[in-house]
Amino acid sequence: MFRLRTLLAGALALALFGCSSTEPAAESTSDAASETSITVTDSHGHEVTLDQPAERAVFLVENAMLSYLAVGGGPTVVGTGQIWQPTFKEDFLNAAVPGFTDLPVVASMEGGGYDLELLVELDPDLVVAWATDADDAGVAAIEETLGVPVYSVFLTSRDDLAELTTNMGILLDAEERADEVNLTATHLLSRIEAATADIAEKPSVYWMWGDVYGTAGTESSVNDVIESAGGVNAIAEWADEERTQEHPIVSLETLHVLAPDVIYLWFNDELDPADILEGKTVGDFDFSTWADLPAVVNGQVFELDDPFAFDLMAAHMPIGVLKIASDINPAAFDGWDLAAEQDALFTALYGLHYPSYEVAE
Repeated sequence: MFRLRTLLAGALALALFGCSSTEPAAESTSDAASETSITVTDSHGHEVTLDQPAERAVFLVENAMLSYLAVGGGPTVVGTGQIWQPTFKEDFLNAAVPGFTDLPVVASMEGGGYDLELLVELDPDLVVAWATDADDAGVAAIEETLGVPVYSVFLTSRDDLAELTTNMGILLDAEERADEVNLTATHLLSRIEAATADIAEKPSVYWMWGDVYGTAGTESSVNDVIESAGGVNAIAEWADEERTQEHPIVSLETLHVLAPDVIYLWFNDELDPADILEGKTVGDFDFSTWADLPAVVNGQVFELDDPFAFDLMAAHMPIGVLKIASDINPAAFDGWDLAAEQDALFTALYGLHYPSYEVAE
């Protein structure tokens, strides 16, 4: 703490006393900075302004960092938050940002909060952080203590992800590249949606987060994914107004009323589709009580088992959509090569082959 106070005090002293003259040169420098400044609006409507394209960025949220990497920002990343499920991602991240795993980690998932002293040492000109509301205390602490612009991220739709990519491009002075990234993703999504457009009876899908009875609401980002994959969100049939929330909680009784055609698990390292299909007891849940659900009766229980490859809030999100689509509507994707599509998308977005992460020529 003493080090942080000393640094901040020094910065304040410099600001107050470091230059008492009003020389024309200082004024022209200020004018030049204002002419080259860049301003975007973050997820909560806050304007974020940089004097010039980002040169030292710290990312405390992974999905935004992936958009940033896709638009060419890898060489400017100087610090990160703790990476969730790193074994799925480290090879990619070290290929996209050489030495990534050696970068300073300025936030921990377990402890919460940010290491402000380390942020001061990193001297970033941009910090990107996840914030569920406009008055996030962590974001305010960074802005007020360090005086560094913070771009707050909160994604609830596919459009939000596209806007995030656009803004990352603007902050890097790489708008054309951001447009290319968005167009590449949109093209694959359009092909997927076209493949399912003529399906008369689209399957109802119960999306299952890690808490089993926590699902995806009708106004959530996952709702967009289910619809793009040629499904219907089962929660839409729930009479409760909570169905519109990002993460509504249902009950066993409600699940039986919804009677989904498909159950789809987000990555879960404690539960497999087989546990549900076989009616096992896992922790506090007795899945024999799900035995008469249509999805279980018909063997339609699936999982997105790789939280990186099938990340639904990353620049390569269409691959996750394709995986879901091919599981719930297999006939519509007969002849599609998921591995080839994934390699093509990673090559176009990140310049790396999948899954080797070798640099694409």
